[in-house]
Amino acid sequence: MLVIPIKTRIIHPEDDFLDVVLGGLTNTGHEIDDGDILGVAETPLGTTEGQMVRLSDVKVSPEALELAKKYDIIPEIAELVVEEADEILGGVSHIMLTIKDNTLMANAGVDKSNVPPGYASLLPKNPRASAERLRQEVKKRLGKNIGVIVIDSRTQPLRLGTIGMALGVAGFRPVVDERGHPDLFGNKLRVTRRAIADNLASACTAVIGESNESIPAALIKDPPVEIVDASFSSSEMWISPDECLYMAIFDQWRPHKK
Repeated sequence: MLVIPIKTRIIHPEDDFLDVVLGGLTNTGHEIDDGDILGVAETPLGTTEGQMVRLSDVKVSPEALELAKKYDIIPEIAELVVEEADEILGGVSHIMLTIKDNTLMANAGVDKSNVPPGYASLLPKNPRASAERLRQEVKKRLGKNIGVIVIDSRTQPLRLGTIGMALGVAGFRPVVDERGHPDLFGNKLRVTRRAIADNLASACTAVIGESNESIPAALIKDPPVEIVDASFSSSEMWISPDECLYMAIFDQWRPHKK
């Protein structure tokens, strides 16, 4: 498998996202082929989909003011989190832990990085639809049948740093169920499902970066996926809180002192 970073100029709200990415791809010496996967960062994609908000236009509610004070967050950002999140679970300094579209994430995807001063970015309204639109546009323009991932970053419990997360997928199956399959010694797997889309999102994130790289996309060659004519939202990558190792024990957890 080969992951190719696609460096471009800064993407603006009026841009056609795919035009800019394809322009950047010409400088890599590679072309899109059948079976490739295009991983795209959510912030530049959302910028071209009208998901950039001027903070001076945000009216801050009393609830947001209270949260801003509690977690040391800009009040306008706190208000956007209140509006975007399905549920706010808590937080630490500068960050709230939220659930949005069945996904555990920081600040409901509201972000001030990689947008002009005085603005914030929101997640694409429908990442699944965005992924499918890009897939169909590539097929129409280039005649190639590919997969697409819309990518955000996330943290892992008790792990330092961010990894990639698939918000929406088109053209390949995002999860492979290994339950019932034998391991090397004939033991049947009982709970294992491989998060293919999230793993590939992390591979893309490793080359896309998080700061001033100006790499809004990556092309994956020879990915280990099953190409299908379908698209998938976060609901197809979701596990209920009762089954989730982390969420199921939140109420049970207590710090143990040695």
